[in-house]
Amino acid sequence: MNKILIVDDNELSITILLEALGREYDVRVATNDVEVFEFLEEEIPDLIVLDIVLGEVNGIEICKKIKRNFRTRFIPIIFLTATYDLMRTEAYDAGADDFMVKPFRAKVLHKKIEALLQDI
Repeated sequence: MNKILIVDDNELSITILLEALGREYDVRVATNDVEVFEFLEEEIPDLIVLDIVLGEVNGIEICKKIKRNFRTRFIPIIFLTATYDLMRTEAYDAGADDFMVKPFRAKVLHKKIEALLQDI
């Protein structure tokens, strides 16, 4: 079973993502940058679903740091955010593999995840 790391600090978003992905994937959750990098020291997920708007460090900065690290740079990252398309270019410039806006359709997210996991 593929492992997916969800990075979001909104409890409702986390609940919705767990419901949408939890049956088909081994889903883990991080709510801030510290938790993300602690998790990545222990395990390497097959894919990361990352929000842009987080606590002190935003998802763009987390993505840049992941993509600069030799050990983690290959992990596909899908931004899933309520910041509309305003941040799309910035997300791709940071190294994102895909971008979706909340609210999202679970079937579309599954298709995007499947496509990225086939490339691994």
